[in-house]
Amino acid sequence: MRNKKTFLSMLSLAVITIAMPIACSPSAQFTVDSLAIKPAKILAGETASISAQITNTGGAEGFYRATLSVDDERIDTKDIDVGPGATQTATFPISKDKSGTYRISIGEKTATLTVKPKLVAKQTELKYDDGQAKDCLSLVKPATGYLVSFASPSDPFTISQVRVFGLVYGSPGFRVSDAVLQIWDKDNKVLYTAPFTGDKFPLRTRLGPNIDSTGGWVDIDIPNVNVEGNYYIHIYTGNPTGQGFRMGAEDNVKNTHSDVTVRGDNGIDNLSPNWPYSIAYWYGYKGSVNWMVRVVGNAMVSQE
Repeated sequence: MRNKKTFLSMLSLAVITIAMPIACSPSAQFTVDSLAIKPAKILAGETASISAQITNTGGAEGFYRATLSVDDERIDTKDIDVGPGATQTATFPISKDKSGTYRISIGEKTATLTVKPKLVAKQTELKYDDGQAKDCLSLVKPATGYLVSFASPSDPFTISQVRVFGLVYGSPGFRVSDAVLQIWDKDNKVLYTAPFTGDKFPLRTRLGPNIDSTGGWVDIDIPNVNVEGNYYIHIYTGNPTGQGFRMGAEDNVKNTHSDVTVRGDNGIDNLSPNWPYSIAYWYGYKGSVNWMVRVVGNAMVSQE
């Protein structure tokens, strides 16, 4: 019995002796130190790079399985070999076809990827009129310019053409002189200016009752002027003398965009403080008069 106890004690000691080196063997321990997305904002269809810094804080070399998750869904994995005390980088490409905000995670680290919709140019015509002129009106002193405000359907909006309905009234060979077409920004700063000769408009020596057939549309090409937010189309025609340019006007909707300007001695155009037309006529009420000016250009719209 005594010999049996001695044998068991020696066996236990042997087991402990063999086990001790195993229990004390160094092991790999990992931490995810950082997570970066470059760029953090992309367009749909573009690719971003996801990178995480993996550090082995243990005493032995090992493999860390880096798992990339998007909105808690596992997308990809990589085994990263990291030596003791060393840091390695796990890198993943990511691309999304739909816009939105995505939660990106590797280990306990998270970051946000923003995907914006891909934009394409779409030709757009901005207008307030229905195409049917009620009359063609010349300016009455002190007014010297027609003004129409517009709002960009997207920023930026690239203007490629201005369409104007009107006519030139005068004797044969009469020519509109010293007139200009301008594009103003919301602060009335001139972004673009070009001569407005009136040569392409119908020349009338007598005005008939059918104004729609008397006047005509003219397309004026613009060299791709970019605007944002609110802006204005301004047509300065000088001091009216009875002859000259007449702008098409209609009353299909309440006027909230059309106005007239007065040019001061300093050459600066300002809104006229008063509506210049007599209340004896339909156009004497400012709320009825919409100048027939349209803008054609490219708006950047979502491809989705």
